[in-house]
Amino acid sequence: MRRCDTRRRFIQGAGAATVAGLAGCSGRGGNDSGGDSGGGSGGTTVGSSGDQSVTIQFWHAMGGDLAKRIDGIVNDFEEQSDGITVETTSRNSYRDNLNATTSAVSSGNPPALSQIFEIGTQLAIDSQAFVPVEDIIPSDRINFDNFLDPVLDFYRVDGKLNSMPFNSSNSIMMYNRDAFEEAGLNPDDPPKTFQGVLDASKTLTSEGVVDKGLTAPNHSWFVEGWMAEQDQVLVNNDNGRSGRATESYLTSDAAKNVFEWWTNLYDEGQYLNPGIEAWSEAQQAFLTQKTGMIIYSTSSIAPMQQGAKDNGFTLDTAYLPSYEGQRTGVPIGGASLWVPKGLSDAQQQATAELLLYMTQPEQQATWHKGTGYFPVRKESISQLEDEGFYEENPAFRTAIDQLNETESTPATSGALAGPFPEVRSVIEEGYVSMIQNDDQTVDDTLSDMKSDADEILQNYANKVS
Repeated sequence: MRRCDTRRRFIQGAGAATVAGLAGCSGRGGNDSGGDSGGGSGGTTVGSSGDQSVTIQFWHAMGGDLAKRIDGIVNDFEEQSDGITVETTSRNSYRDNLNATTSAVSSGNPPALSQIFEIGTQLAIDSQAFVPVEDIIPSDRINFDNFLDPVLDFYRVDGKLNSMPFNSSNSIMMYNRDAFEEAGLNPDDPPKTFQGVLDASKTLTSEGVVDKGLTAPNHSWFVEGWMAEQDQVLVNNDNGRSGRATESYLTSDAAKNVFEWWTNLYDEGQYLNPGIEAWSEAQQAFLTQKTGMIIYSTSSIAPMQQGAKDNGFTLDTAYLPSYEGQRTGVPIGGASLWVPKGLSDAQQQATAELLLYMTQPEQQATWHKGTGYFPVRKESISQLEDEGFYEENPAFRTAIDQLNETESTPATSGALAGPFPEVRSVIEEGYVSMIQNDDQTVDDTLSDMKSDADEILQNYANKVS
């Protein structure tokens, strides 16, 4: 297994432009790597013994410890496979990997497997550059009924499972149990509502335990979750699932409820704003005990627990707080694994073997314990329950319980939109505008956000129609 680390700057507006560039070339082969290190999908080579071996490229978006865990899975796979070599390329961010993959597909030399974040699903489908995983994995080799329904709900579009679920997460709240106790709050009864978060924040700060009550990366994913809890879709046509998304619902009552609370939390001096998509900054603010609570991803429970321990306190987890306790459920986040067209039969078969291995119940259970990403297989959860893992690690159970209690609706299934990254940027920048401009109301900003998002959605729809 060979690893290459590359970085590529995400270009705003790439969604619509990329689909246009991919039209008509999704199935081409070729030797041009498109300028990306790591090469393309590899090929079938003949070793010194005369036996054929297959080399495939796996591009992913994991960095740091997560990248090492990916490499560990790949190494184990190579040891038990017959002549399959996997060359991994880590691009460290989903957006980097999305752009690198679509560029490579356009040049005719894609990887055999690519990890694409959930909001790239519609773009990947529109490109017509990928083979649905259901079409390359023999039906007698996998039982999709054993996969978690909320995960399949997101990646199954028009009855077809397009990509293999792998690293899935949802948004939750983490909190400092020691800070709660010191402030006189019950650490076994964390806040469940927007108002509860504000009240707890005021108690934490008034007692001098922390500087601010709450922090969170300024990320649209949380907004989508807060809206879904109120059973409000983000975009029209059943969140883009019964037709192409052409309009947003950023002026809905649900959106107003979210942003009025979020801006008020800031105005009350209870929210530490780390910046747009500032995951590391929010994490550090919480771990250094500047805040008592953080809205974050279940994918980081394991490292966050260790970070809390290193900083002398105990971390616990709670459901994503919701408006007045409304709790329809939350959409998943994370990413899935996509297989481009144009691979040889040997490469495609090797890729199918890797996908089957990475989603084995045992592999998914190990992945969950080391990260916090929930297993995508029901069998994995049953195994962990039998082992007593959740009794010993209740913080990990929060994600599973929140997921199991999620109702299946268009809102909780998650939105599909080609230019989803650009729409997210509008939402994130809109919040910054709200807290920085005293003369602009939440309603006015939401109206501007809706106008910008709708224009992006409509322009994309016009280009791919």
